[in-house]
Amino acid sequence: MKREADNVKILKGVPVFPGIAIGKALHIDRRKIKVVYEYLMNDEQVAAEIVRFKEAVEQAQLALLAIKEEIPEELRDHCSIIDSHLLILKDKMLYDQTLRIIAEEKINAEWALKKALKESQAIFERIQDEYIRNRFHDVEFVTERLLRVLTGHSLESLADIEDNVIIVAHDLSPADTTQMKPDRIMAFLTDMGGRTSHTAIIARSLGIPAVVGLETITGVVSSGDQIIVDGVTGTVIVNPPEETIQEYRQRQSRYEDYRIQTVKYGHLQAETIDGYQIKIKANVEFLDELPSVLEYGAEGIGLLRTEFLYLNRDELPTEEILFNAYSEVVERIAPNPVTIRTLDIGGDKFASSIKWVSESNPALGLRAIRFCLREKDIFKVQLRALLRAGCFGDLRIMFPMISGKQEIVDAKRILEEACEELYREGIPYKESVKIGAMIEVPTAAAIADILAEEVDFFSIGTNDLIQYSLAIDRINEHVAHLYEPLHPGVLRMIKQVVEAGHRGGVEVAMCGEMAGEASYMPILLGLGLDELSMNPLSVPQAKRIIRMSTMEEANEVVNDILQFSTADEIHAYLKTKWAKRFTEEFLWPSSQFTL
Repeated sequence: MKREADNVKILKGVPVFPGIAIGKALHIDRRKIKVVYEYLMNDEQVAAEIVRFKEAVEQAQLALLAIKEEIPEELRDHCSIIDSHLLILKDKMLYDQTLRIIAEEKINAEWALKKALKESQAIFERIQDEYIRNRFHDVEFVTERLLRVLTGHSLESLADIEDNVIIVAHDLSPADTTQMKPDRIMAFLTDMGGRTSHTAIIARSLGIPAVVGLETITGVVSSGDQIIVDGVTGTVIVNPPEETIQEYRQRQSRYEDYRIQTVKYGHLQAETIDGYQIKIKANVEFLDELPSVLEYGAEGIGLLRTEFLYLNRDELPTEEILFNAYSEVVERIAPNPVTIRTLDIGGDKFASSIKWVSESNPALGLRAIRFCLREKDIFKVQLRALLRAGCFGDLRIMFPMISGKQEIVDAKRILEEACEELYREGIPYKESVKIGAMIEVPTAAAIADILAEEVDFFSIGTNDLIQYSLAIDRINEHVAHLYEPLHPGVLRMIKQVVEAGHRGGVEVAMCGEMAGEASYMPILLGLGLDELSMNPLSVPQAKRIIRMSTMEEANEVVNDILQFSTADEIHAYLKTKWAKRFTEEFLWPSSQFTL
């Protein structure tokens, strides 16, 4: 884009909620407190410092409770995020560790808190899974709130903003976001953040265009600057010329027209013109997202992650805690099915009662089904809770990171033991639960025909399958660009799994990010998948593309691309052949579409 003035700046970030906003910036100071001094104390001062820290925690608790009390009705489902911050305030990793450092090292509370945070960060940095790794941001938010109390730096409330503005901040906590008024806040931009953060999830609930991870936005924007926010592409233009503003006003109108048209597809059957039906379900990471599953037209939940119930706790969750959470999900989504993935955690410390093995490469270590089979008691508690929750609707259990038949056999044996225990104890449970295996390890794809004899369904987890197949660490900036869903080897592997599953009489789903990408839809149809599970936001557009397609042309696409030897050739083919029919879909990516 042409720069027509020296003060025009164009930045690219991570889009977390689409739409286009044009307006004035309001710079909110959410910078971290960087200057914290360390000083030593005598025994008498240490005792007083411990009291001061505890009082700061109480003050922070009261502030969060007040925010929770004021959350508007449409955001009440997000109260659990504030609850998690309240738990973090008293978490052993932060609260107990800070008190220990104050007492043992005889230093002030601010410095002790910073040290406790650094120790927590070292733990989270070893985590491969982006979803779990990003939970460290919540620990940071809580720590920052405590530091502000300890140092006397107050936080301005976003609830008091009365003008129509675009918020610009270094970062925003979930507490900040719940205070936003959608009729006043046109969009928000942050230096920090990612697509899976709590703040991003609340932004989607509010319907506010947002771009995060801009890195330097607070350094180039001042309050009053004119800004264009393209929440579809993640582009932000600061002090744009008039012709650019007019161009984006037209894009704004075009997007709104497209949105209105696509909304209509959300609650229609995902069926091609020539009668092929495919199920479209939602991936869910937080209970807060349940309303969007039904709102956007998903036909159930194809992947419910369960790790959130094990985070920010001093001890492992009890069977009752798990049962209450699972039964709530199943009951709210009924009669649609809910596929719950068993615990995929390992190599990192989340509960103090788990003794983790130190590993140099947790992604290839003791995690997921490997951890569950070793820690049988932990696994059985979860399975008992799942079996009990099955009484409330159509619940299905899925085992992650399966690499061979024996893992499924062993997991099913523990499941049977859980059934027998519940029967003996007279506790109601669902006797016939469908069992599935996630195909995300290349060996599982290679022996899919063997695995099909042991399960009722497959779900292809493309995120890990691609990573392991291409030997790519997705969080390594030096090789992340090599992560390629359309690699011919990946596509052939998916085709092999689908064919093996169907020969064995099991349905085959896909629940990785690849499933929600608009430009991949003809390929996924042509590969013969029975189900696609994606971000709820992607559901309406996925259904629109499917209902405008035929299986005949989708099969033709797959036959053609399987002849290509590189991903670049496949991308070029899609752009020339498929984009001609679906111009709008390629302009507004499925992963960023919203009601």
